[in-house]
Amino acid sequence: MKRSCWAAVAALVAALGCGGSEEPPAKSTAKPGKKSVEAEAHTAVAAAGEPSKKRFQPVQLGDGGADGSHAGTAKTSVPDEKKAESVVAALQPFQILLGDWRWGTRKQFGNFTKTGEDLKWVWDFQSNPNRPSLKGVSDDNPYFQKIWLTFLPDDDKFQLIGKTPEGESRTLQGTWAEDGEPKEESDGKKTQHSYKLLLTQSAPSAGEQWQVTLNQLDNNQYLMALARSPAPGKAFAQVDTVRQQRVGTSFAVADSDNPGPKCIISGGLGTMQVEYKGKSYPVCCSGCAAAFKDDPERWLARLAEKEKMKKNE
Repeated sequence: MKRSCWAAVAALVAALGCGGSEEPPAKSTAKPGKKSVEAEAHTAVAAAGEPSKKRFQPVQLGDGGADGSHAGTAKTSVPDEKKAESVVAALQPFQILLGDWRWGTRKQFGNFTKTGEDLKWVWDFQSNPNRPSLKGVSDDNPYFQKIWLTFLPDDDKFQLIGKTPEGESRTLQGTWAEDGEPKEESDGKKTQHSYKLLLTQSAPSAGEQWQVTLNQLDNNQYLMALARSPAPGKAFAQVDTVRQQRVGTSFAVADSDNPGPKCIISGGLGTMQVEYKGKSYPVCCSGCAAAFKDDPERWLARLAEKEKMKKNE
């Protein structure tokens, strides 16, 4: 009898285990390699503490993220249309940026001046519906490979978040330089747009502080001047000036010699069409097209509201 009892106890102990650690999780099967833009953006979103989204979305613009910008309200299922429209209105002078640009630096990199033709500006309404932005992307630019330019209504400032090739994020804020407010000059045939925006890094890293000046010369060219200070309060010294030249002709603004349909989202010149329920609607860039396809009812409702307001004026 005793032998059978001990056998039963031994069997029970074997069945329950000895309280050791659980079996390790299965190893990832992902292959190493260069991250895609989508994967990199998703990682940046997660790091900023924002909820992920089923569609591609670049880094969230300052919802208490690591960049310290605190640029907006966290994404909700019902966007604050008035807040979003105030940001879009403030960004209208930069509508001229939309499109493809070639760029060249004045600083020598090795034995040559670095150039590229891969800079593209589009609207970004998806990262933060309450805080739209203009997004610039370039794989080869030595200073910023991703840029998000938006407006902070509570601070009455513009904000630029730039991601360097090394993966560092810089947040700069500012407003028009002296005598740099948006201007329009017409020769009777075409209206040329210009401005000068001065932005200073709001949260310097490693002691140094950066400054960026966007100087739009006309519809087809602008300068990005970069300066750096060894520490906050110290004088800025010029680092480089990157000249941007539009690839092709201006299509972001409905100039006097180029009238056309207005983008259903940004109000810029419509250059492509999106379809919904058998109808076509004009948009100005791939960013606006993506925003419309993501939530067409939102933009159609806003369009209907604007048309209603026009009729009541």
